[in-house]
Amino acid sequence: MADTILMDAGGVLFNNVTEETDFLDRLASHHGADTDRLRNEIDARDAAYETGRAHVHDVLREALAAAGADAAPDARWLDDLYGDCVAAHPGAFTAIDAIRRHRPDVQLVLTNNEAAHWDRVKDDRYGHLGRFDVVASSWRVGEVKPTREFFEAVARRCGRPLDNAVLLDDNPDVLAEAARQGLRTLHVDAPRTLPEAVAGLLHFTLTEADMKDRT
Repeated sequence: MADTILMDAGGVLFNNVTEETDFLDRLASHHGADTDRLRNEIDARDAAYETGRAHVHDVLREALAAAGADAAPDARWLDDLYGDCVAAHPGAFTAIDAIRRHRPDVQLVLTNNEAAHWDRVKDDRYGHLGRFDVVASSWRVGEVKPTREFFEAVARRCGRPLDNAVLLDDNPDVLAEAARQGLRTLHVDAPRTLPEAVAGLLHFTLTEADMKDRT
């Protein structure tokens, strides 16, 4: 029986902004940079903002400059662009609320690779951080999922071993590496079906109250 749920955000709670939207296209176009070059430059630097070593705005400015941008981005403009591209997956929020209602003994842990600033931008709109018992995203633990160091840091923040934890994630590579480290995993390929998936995982029955706000 699971006593801890480790939940990803990008691809589970929210869309993957840099992968599923035109965020990078718009960022590059607005600053006279090439999108493919910009993506490569960000990929080479993303651990810096994911672990909290650098602010995501600073990393994006450096990546844009390296990709041939003709201007530096304005902080407010960046936040507005990100906010315009991010979207929540209602099914995942329904699943969290159902766990809270039926299995309050289960510890809910946010385990996402994300910039602290982007997490706060999303939290201002959706209030997701307060839904978790433990926030153990990369910027909080200083490590990047799915390294062994990441999961060791998550366990320390949880105050318990992850022997009975289940990782919910949309990335097959992350899930495979987590499984190699001994974690149980659940592939979330359709967030709208997550309420049914967690109900089966945690052995409870969904009710009309659980599903009334689902879209």
